[in-house]
Amino acid sequence: MTRFESHTLSRSESIQNVLVFAFLSLSLVLPGAYVLLCLALTGMGLWPMGRWRNHWTALWQWPEVRRMVWGVGLFVVMGIFVGFWYGYKLSYYEAFVPFVLMPFMLSGVIGARLQAQVLWLGAATGAILAGALASYQSLVMHIGRAMGAMNHPIVFGDLAVVLACISLFGILFFEQARSSWLVRMYMVFGAVFGVWASLLSGSKGGWLSIVMVLIVFAWKLMAQKPVMWRLASVLVIGLLVAKGVWLAPDELVVQRVQQGFNGGLHWYKTGEVVDWSVSIRLELWSYAVHLFAERPWLGWGGGEALRKLGEHLKPLAVPEGIAPVFENDILHYAAVSGLVGLSSLVALFGGLFAGFWQLQRRKHARIQAYVLLGMLLVVLIFEFGLTVNALGRNAFRYFFSTLTVMLLGLAWMAGDDSKDRP
Repeated sequence: MTRFESHTLSRSESIQNVLVFAFLSLSLVLPGAYVLLCLALTGMGLWPMGRWRNHWTALWQWPEVRRMVWGVGLFVVMGIFVGFWYGYKLSYYEAFVPFVLMPFMLSGVIGARLQAQVLWLGAATGAILAGALASYQSLVMHIGRAMGAMNHPIVFGDLAVVLACISLFGILFFEQARSSWLVRMYMVFGAVFGVWASLLSGSKGGWLSIVMVLIVFAWKLMAQKPVMWRLASVLVIGLLVAKGVWLAPDELVVQRVQQGFNGGLHWYKTGEVVDWSVSIRLELWSYAVHLFAERPWLGWGGGEALRKLGEHLKPLAVPEGIAPVFENDILHYAAVSGLVGLSSLVALFGGLFAGFWQLQRRKHARIQAYVLLGMLLVVLIFEFGLTVNALGRNAFRYFFSTLTVMLLGLAWMAGDDSKDRP
């Protein structure tokens, strides 16, 4: 037992835990809840005044934490440099706010002595609420692709996958789920409803993530079994995903996959854009590579790159609502800020993933759960960014930064005893 678990929560700490649970649970169904979660953790870290310095004196002793700080720090510094280089407006720097606040949020997690059940049950509740709202929007209101409280179905569907992922691994790692079948079923419902919300959003980019998460879960579940058992579990996962696809409305899943495949194949053969999902993305990505090849060091700058992209898209008669963006984080940074931007992206994702990866050497059982989820979170956000400008949207940035500090804070508190210190 660590010193963070040695006594019951104070009244103030209990209220803080309830606030975090509420905002996490409502993050996909209440507009701005993910921002409120970030601000709540930041406020907890800043008050009482100066407490965050004490926390960071202890946190800095862990080399894994320092590696993460360097990764996030380089991302912010290089991004600000690009902003000054191109003379961007003040609104540009808003994108870095959640990353700048990460140290204070991490202090808030520790100061509130955030409880594990807040993460597990908060994510499951959020996924269940997301699935319920998605069902109402798509099956009752017939609005088509569900988008929850977000302004875009892709954002909603992808983030529902994140909550489903946490719920799913809660079945394995949440102590109360292992000891209570009711809690275990609640986590199962969270995983199912989160995946269901993603299917109803029609977000094809998130479906690959669903399969990946399920395979990792099955592999972990059968960790002590022979390889044949593991392969069989992967096959069962595939059948379950197919069953979910069969149950979802045909126009939101099967038809969208068929249309996307046909559109991509047609673009590959002819270069023509025939749909506004796959073939248009291939055209956007092709043009981003072209821009990068012309100015590989510092790119074109956001204004000029997107202006040129808009001009390039004019002959295609792009429908209203399709924004002239590159819909890929890697290619966006390549076209807009060149190798400098790409380096900042590598620093962010590489630093966070490497930090969580190296935390595996600490043998505390609870650390392993948060470390695995931390690595999966980095991979999921990176993967989402392959088909959409994830880091260009507030919801992704706030979700990514907030969940990262929650997982890191929980891991640090779980391992904060003398035998785990470096």
